[in-house]
Amino acid sequence: MKKLKLNIKERVILSDILPQQGSKLQQIIVRSIARKTEFTSEEIDAFGLTFTAQGIGWNEKAKSAEFEFEVSDSELSVLKEAASLIDKENRVTQHNLSLLEKIEGLS
Repeated sequence: MKKLKLNIKERVILSDILPQQGSKLQQIIVRSIARKTEFTSEEIDAFGLTFTAQGIGWNEKAKSAEFEFEVSDSELSVLKEAASLIDKENRVTQHNLSLLEKIEGLS
């Protein structure tokens, strides 16, 4: 098991980089990652998460928060494939760059 450390922004956008379709096995792994990293109602309250048409907002406390998740080898494989595909398709932005770098840095 590897440990993936994410800040609040990276945690919010993680679902954006995951494959939206694929094999049944891949989608089971994607679901596992999503469940592991989704926000609890307690976290939503503690970090003042708001979901609006303009996007997702959070409070000052959330800006310094760091979250650590254990990632299995199969989950890591899906994450690395997703990061690689985004790079190959030239879809890397300043918005997702730090997340992609963290994923690629896991070995």
